[in-house]
Amino acid sequence: MKKRYLLLIPVAACVIACAAAVGYIQFHPEHAPAGTPSALVKTEEPAAQPEQAQEPEEPAELTADQKRAQEILNGMTLDQKIYQMMFVRPETLTNVGKVVRAGDATRKAIEEKPVGGIIYFSQNFQGTSQTTTMLSNTQEYARAAGANIPLFMGVDEEGGTVARVADVLGTTKFDDMAEYGERADAQEAYDIGKTLATDISGFGFNVDFAPVADVLSNENNTEIGARSFGSDPSVVSIMVENEVMGLQESGVMAALKHFPGHGSTETNSHEGTSTTDRTLDELKECDLKPFEAGIDQEAAFVLVSHMTATELDSVPCSLSSKVITDLLRGEMGYDGIVITDGMDMGAITDNYSNGDAAVKAVQAGVDMLLCPPSIDDACEALSQAVADGEITEERIDESIMRILTAKLEYGLMN
Repeated sequence: MKKRYLLLIPVAACVIACAAAVGYIQFHPEHAPAGTPSALVKTEEPAAQPEQAQEPEEPAELTADQKRAQEILNGMTLDQKIYQMMFVRPETLTNVGKVVRAGDATRKAIEEKPVGGIIYFSQNFQGTSQTTTMLSNTQEYARAAGANIPLFMGVDEEGGTVARVADVLGTTKFDDMAEYGERADAQEAYDIGKTLATDISGFGFNVDFAPVADVLSNENNTEIGARSFGSDPSVVSIMVENEVMGLQESGVMAALKHFPGHGSTETNSHEGTSTTDRTLDELKECDLKPFEAGIDQEAAFVLVSHMTATELDSVPCSLSSKVITDLLRGEMGYDGIVITDGMDMGAITDNYSNGDAAVKAVQAGVDMLLCPPSIDDACEALSQAVADGEITEERIDESIMRILTAKLEYGLMN
């Protein structure tokens, strides 16, 4: 038995020696003999480098128009800013049943409520001279009131069935947009935009609530119908893109409508709640494409519909931050003026008070309210929301910068 133990002594010594050698090599890899397995060699891990703080992005340099807009903004009161966010009917401004001229009532109304824009309809036109004088006088009153900021002068002049100026004043009459969509002629779309701009700017208009960028996918949709260029998103995109070019190159700002695409709905949002159950992916594959095309051409306005996209949000698109801030501003990168559809439409008035709707729209990211039923209610609600901290004045300023910049870029303030 003793001999067996004696025989184990050299074996144990050998094991100890090997272990010592391995340990030495692991901690002194520079002395490891050639061919030593890498698993036995302990390499020093590099010391952790301190994370370098990312430098903040340089803010984009302001253009000359943006710098001038900022100067004007700095001199404005909160009330003046909020009034600039109103794009109203002349009757709502003056409390006159039917406005066909601009005299003392218009001047006093603008002095009290220096709104950002006025939209006119067929009832306001009686003749070429009357219309030109009415718009010219109104614009002069705006230049002398408040912060001396001229007006957006708007009209729905789509062509086809919606032609407020052509129907009364005899300017160029176009067929339904669906007929041009069937030909899918980009040059023809450009010419339509150019002709519309030339016709209406001669009276003093500088905003056309056109083109209709909806892709018609529901034949029962009487609200959009033949006003759309058709059911093929590629064709509608080409026609919208070129009409925007024709309008804006001729000095009239385009307003893409009705975001995010009203073509799949059936109920008329003028009369009440209107919905689409399209998912975001479905909207991207179809309805949003013409808006993307118009945005690529730097359309001055995007008009947001009152339909409810139930797969995106439970409220009308015009009151939805998911639709306006997240989708239109965020994903699609639009930084022009976002305006609601008419706030006097049933989809809004049936479900919200004037003031509540105004606040929700601005909170969602809207810059201008079209046709609020009461200017006073909308402005008072927004002013109170700022006082209560529900809306910051900085948020208001973002909208005013867009409005003023557009007015400068299109020569309204020269």
